[in-house]
Amino acid sequence: MARRFKRQESWRLKRVKPAWRRPRGGTSRIRLEVSGWPRKPNVGFRTEGSIRGLHPSGLEERLVKQEKDFDGIDSKKHIVRFSHQLGEKKRLIFLEKARQLKVKIANPGTMEPATRPVEEALPEREPNVGSETNGVEQPDVESASITEEEETNSAAEDDTETRTISAKEESEEESNK
Repeated sequence: MARRFKRQESWRLKRVKPAWRRPRGGTSRIRLEVSGWPRKPNVGFRTEGSIRGLHPSGLEERLVKQEKDFDGIDSKKHIVRFSHQLGEKKRLIFLEKARQLKVKIANPGTMEPATRPVEEALPEREPNVGSETNGVEQPDVESASITEEEETNSAAEDDTETRTISAKEESEEESNK
């Protein structure tokens, strides 16, 4: 949510953070409430008490860190926000739990549209077999040398094409004279 009231000169100076501080300068245009300058916070700007602190959808937010945090959640009154500390596995489990309870999610992330089970979501790992290279593939020496030869051949072909083009251009210039 964007802050409505910003500290004076915070948009101009990097060292001045945008958190509101009362302007105290003698010639401060914000303190003097000059038109065209940002407003100071006043009593009339406060949000109505019945909707203060609610999610913009009008529902009360509930932070979910553990599975037991789903206890006492009503889908008509609450909206769920997952903790940023959750990993992919727990998030997928909690998404499924929220679908079962038919609860809205404030921050579903990019995984919400996918309806894949947890087992499919996790990448498959191959067993680490003790080998000479410790699981790291070594490039094939023969294929690497072939690609170098192909590159030099293609570079030589490009040079011959540019030479023939430049020779044609020179002959055209001579005929135009």
